Amino acid sequence: MSLNYRGVSYNAPEVRVSVEEEVIGRYRGAMVCRHVAKQVPASHVEGLKYRGAVVR
Repeated sequence: MSLNYRGVSYNAPEVRVSVEEEVIGRYRGAMVCRHVAKQVPASHVEGLKYRGAVVR
């Protein structure tokens, strides 16, 4: 996917994450679910710095 931020173009890598649906209860008769990631790859934070500190 090609993105543009403040005039600079870059390509964002596609990240596939498998999710499962978890039922957390009922609200007004309807089931309430949330999506939980099974495994989240941490490759999107490699080399990332915030105010000079390396993000882990």
